[in-house]
Amino acid sequence: MHYKYLLLVYCLFSVINNCIAENYVSIKSTTNLRVGPGKQYPINWTLNIQNMPVKMLEEGEVYSKVELYDGTSGWIWNATISQKKSVIVLKDEYIYDKKKKNIAFVKKNVVLNKIKCGLLIKNIKSCKISIQNIKGYINQMYVWGSK
Repeated sequence: MHYKYLLLVYCLFSVINNCIAENYVSIKSTTNLRVGPGKQYPINWTLNIQNMPVKMLEEGEVYSKVELYDGTSGWIWNATISQKKSVIVLKDEYIYDKKKKNIAFVKKNVVLNKIKCGLLIKNIKSCKISIQNIKGYINQMYVWGSK
């Protein structure tokens, strides 16, 4: 009987954890951010940044509700969503190596390929990232899409 109780608690915890976990995806190509889930709804914005991270708020069959890094939300066509992980830079910042030596400068609003976040580099919570032929780390506090 004790095992059934533990299994039930574990299952409930898993469901709750999955519901509150933030799911970041990215956009494959140019897509329209609509007011509602369908072509009949007006377009608020056209998103042109390939691999731009978005937070999945509600997944639908054809359209999904997402949030952008600036807090704007709307609906995008599922065919334009990718599972590729990326982050967007929130302020001009340096990319550094494991010794915290600066190796590149990256400007605000640049999209970086996310390899892994939550790493401690010289006591700074960092994301391992790449862009073109550069691989390094960036302060996790200065990127969005890192959860």
